[in-house]
Amino acid sequence: MSNALFSPTIPHFFQPLLPGFHLSIPLSFFKDYLKGQINCESAVLRSYGRTWSVKIRDRRFEDGWQDFARDHDLHVGDFLVFRYGGNMVFDVVVFDTSACQRQYPLLATQTQQRAKEIGKQHEKRTSTSVTLESPHFVSNLTLESMKSFRLNIPRKFARSNDLDRSCETVLVDEQGRSWMASIRLKDSDGQVYIGRGWRNICIGNSLGLKDCVKLELIGNGITPIFKLYKVASDSDAKKLPNCSGSNAVVQEDQPEF
Repeated sequence: MSNALFSPTIPHFFQPLLPGFHLSIPLSFFKDYLKGQINCESAVLRSYGRTWSVKIRDRRFEDGWQDFARDHDLHVGDFLVFRYGGNMVFDVVVFDTSACQRQYPLLATQTQQRAKEIGKQHEKRTSTSVTLESPHFVSNLTLESMKSFRLNIPRKFARSNDLDRSCETVLVDEQGRSWMASIRLKDSDGQVYIGRGWRNICIGNSLGLKDCVKLELIGNGITPIFKLYKVASDSDAKKLPNCSGSNAVVQEDQPEF
């Protein structure tokens, strides 16, 4: 893979693939590079010598996106890097949940039968992911949590969702921005917490003392993916989608570290 793809001089953004297989261009990227362009209602995605024409509505990829997702056999939790080449043309690279670039040596000569099989699998995953309820927890930010820039994950929630381990994670905020962070397990008491990266998330989302956040686990592979909501209180969090039922865990505050 060419290092030029990730050159700091070339505009690019990355997004994890969420349940429902929808994907949006981050607001800041859209404002900086795309807003005002005459043809910003459609884009061309390039991968391995092939191109896909995709419509854009409210920053979200629409008509044509399903074809791209099907042809690349995308899964929830995959990471996609979009390098902008100008004139609404993006070069796309796909990484799987192991953080390795996915190779498509036969993409250009993919048989019709294989395309049909991928389409059926994709349709099944999409319909399933829409109906499932995602586990989540709610937490109030205390003075100790703000000083240490750590967010404790409730022990019961961590155990039941196989998060009692050290790994990398991605948090997607309400603006569609993706933030890398780390999940760490304390050997001394078994507490699981989000550590490195949480400070930038707090700053970027203007999170402060006594704010309440909801973290919804929307992808649970090698690299877990959370959707981050900022809410005024626990009661407000219950008004959000999937905020009731057996998957909900409310953490009243952050204990000292």
